[in-house]
Amino acid sequence: MAKLGPFFGPHTGQLQIWVGPFDVGSGSFPAFGDYQAQFDGSYSAFGQSSTFKMALSLTDQNAQNTSGPCQVTLNNQTDNAARYQVSAPKLVITTTLNDAPLEIYPNQNGTQVDNVSSHNIWIGPQT
Repeated sequence: MAKLGPFFGPHTGQLQIWVGPFDVGSGSFPAFGDYQAQFDGSYSAFGQSSTFKMALSLTDQNAQNTSGPCQVTLNNQTDNAARYQVSAPKLVITTTLNDAPLEIYPNQNGTQVDNVSSHNIWIGPQT
């Protein structure tokens, strides 16, 4: 139910970051567990180069729950009052840091994160 593993693809080693059809950077998960995940990467796209950080913590830490509180970090901003909802096969995160809910789910042997600042991001093994 509400453990992070089913909603993420591979999370070890160096991974690529894609925005739509564009390979824009790389990064890794320095932390990944049942209830916490952190991704740190860098990208160069749309005339900008920067770092990308995303962290998620299911703060209720209860595998039986299908919704509850969570903490979300996008780059340097954190929302301690975010909420998660399991909507199989997606984990949907409602946060004040983003206009639309984040949707996290496995896709093409990687992790798809939709609606990050109006972009859909794929994180997966290097090809």
